[in-house]
Amino acid sequence: MIRYLLDAFSGPAAPFMYALLVILAFATAVCIERVLTLWACRVDAAAVLAKVKAAIAGGAPPALGDTPLERVLAAGFAEADPDLGWEAMQAAAVDAEQRVRQRIPYLAAVASIATMVGLFGTVYGLIQAFGAMGGVAAAERAARLSEGSSTAMAATAFGLFVAIPALAAHSALDGQARGLLAQIEATAGRVHVLRRGAQR
Repeated sequence: MIRYLLDAFSGPAAPFMYALLVILAFATAVCIERVLTLWACRVDAAAVLAKVKAAIAGGAPPALGDTPLERVLAAGFAEADPDLGWEAMQAAAVDAEQRVRQRIPYLAAVASIATMVGLFGTVYGLIQAFGAMGGVAAAERAARLSEGSSTAMAATAFGLFVAIPALAAHSALDGQARGLLAQIEATAGRVHVLRRGAQR
């Protein structure tokens, strides 16, 4: 299998194989960047909530960090009125969602594009293989056709090799992002209730 893939880089589908290599490098870079970013966005929501409760009880704004959750809460505490604070947190949550979900949809696009590029490479390679059959002796025709076909099919195999992990990474990272955004929404709601209760 690996030999067929390597041979395809010098066969009729070579341009498509190199294009898939570039797509693979792009998807790998996006995955690494998103994993590191989502890891940096993680925070113990219970600890943040406890810090907020203590700050509300003490009548002073809490000292918050730079994670998306803490940024959203800080936007709320920038407003003295809890209701205005809630609106500020909703606006900040939109920015937080953009930061958390940024570039993750690229991986779904990569999966589709890699599959299509692989299929295109296979079709192109087969066209080239069949086109080279003219003027060739019958004994040699079968060997050339077999070699050309296997090389062309490697483009589809490599396309799937790129697409399947990209799709899996998209699902995993999208799930992580959804969980983080749900945590932000739930914590912001609890903080709003705490502030409204303290105001009474």
